[in-house]
Amino acid sequence: MQALATTQYGPLDQLQVIALPDPTPGPGEVLVRVAASALNPADFKVIPGTVKFLHGRKFPMVLGYDYSGKVEALGPGVTDVKPGDEVFGFLAYGMANNQGTFAELITAKVETLALKPKKVTHFQAVAAATSGLTAIQSLRDLGGLGEAGTRVLITGVSGGVGSIAVGIAKRLGASVTAVGSGPGLKLARKAGAQALIDRKTQDVFAAAQGPYDVIFDAAAAYRWGQWKGHLKPGGIFITTLPSLPFLVDKLASLFSSSRVSFVAVKSKSADLKLLGEMLESGLPVPVDSKIPVKDVAKGLARLEKGDVLGRVVVEVQKRFN
Repeated sequence: MQALATTQYGPLDQLQVIALPDPTPGPGEVLVRVAASALNPADFKVIPGTVKFLHGRKFPMVLGYDYSGKVEALGPGVTDVKPGDEVFGFLAYGMANNQGTFAELITAKVETLALKPKKVTHFQAVAAATSGLTAIQSLRDLGGLGEAGTRVLITGVSGGVGSIAVGIAKRLGASVTAVGSGPGLKLARKAGAQALIDRKTQDVFAAAQGPYDVIFDAAAAYRWGQWKGHLKPGGIFITTLPSLPFLVDKLASLFSSSRVSFVAVKSKSADLKLLGEMLESGLPVPVDSKIPVKDVAKGLARLEKGDVLGRVVVEVQKRFN
């Protein structure tokens, strides 16, 4: 198979197309022919070796986590899907993962993927996979959303996670305040946000009309200490990026009425099925652009600069076929 890979840690522009052996599905796994992938902040951090814990260290290293494609073959014991089924999901974020979705073929555990709804395109599915499950597992599992009347503030509504989180929070019964700027706020309004805060023209903390049940820092741009006064007793501040300041806040929150947590997103069939149903019912998933695999380095450079609205989708088959 062909794949976009790096042979060592270094700059983004060293990525190159190489030939690799086709993977073979093991017990409980399926072989998937990738139709589309999407760019993630993890990609431009892993390539130079900045955060080696987000990916295995085996070279040549193929990047890419999200995928939507077609089942090619089944490993021993798989009965939930069959060859020809269209599926979507994402590979694990962690050192145990030594493959990537910027490739023609991948293997995946059957419990980590779901059937792609027929009315949902590969581009919609792949753009929503990691971002959508990050939002669901943050807002529902950590934040406890699921009842009408809850109040949520979401940051980074121009980004991949924040842009889809607004619509998901609405479907979980929440009233949403969106923090962002420009086109991102327009997207948030269309997705159902009741209140908008422009971080470029307003004092974000003065404009926030708390208290909130959940503050979801999808942008990973703030700290619990900055927001704790805007949380209800028992409320929670959720970030998408672990860090030393996060650990400090985690300890400090032990002596507070509010909590702080970090979402470690996992690809789960049940959550992907729920996400697929949301997409079928009209959940908006902003797609900034669609690029061929050969332009991944350029796309990652844009993503690193913050010059992206929603997700950048990678048309894998278009490059390799």
